[in-house]
Amino acid sequence: MVLLKKVTLQYIEIEDRIRMSADLDGENSAVFWLTQRLCRRLVPRLVGHLEHSAQKSSLVDKGLMLSVQQHDAEWQQRRSEPVRICELARSVLPEQVNLYCPAEGAAIIFPLDAGGDRARLQMNMVELRQWIGVVYRLYRVAGWPMEVWPRWLALSEPGKN
Repeated sequence: MVLLKKVTLQYIEIEDRIRMSADLDGENSAVFWLTQRLCRRLVPRLVGHLEHSAQKSSLVDKGLMLSVQQHDAEWQQRRSEPVRICELARSVLPEQVNLYCPAEGAAIIFPLDAGGDRARLQMNMVELRQWIGVVYRLYRVAGWPMEVWPRWLALSEPGKN
């Protein structure tokens, strides 16, 4: 299994898809095209994992706590150079992905080819929140239906709380 070291997400209007460019461990790069259909299945599971992992508190509203954690994670995100796609990069349109959600983060397993090769995007909880935040903003740019997103995520946007 190949480990995705770094990813860059961008909405490509002409494709009506999110392009996830990835640096591969041991290879050059790959492009994963995330369709609205795939995202509509993936997002609720990842958001559910974040909600399930939140500590219970009788003093703080759970949605507020999740919103603050999301906001904090996004503030920690550092700007970096986008992944450069080489000429020989694999291009993958995954119909489905596998998802693993241990307590300390999440891993999304993407198919790489018809031969069964796979790539793993491993994220700790802060990285997961950052990835979710980027996908959320790209959803808005794309004009995709927002009903898969919880209210607390919208509250974590700058200027919303």
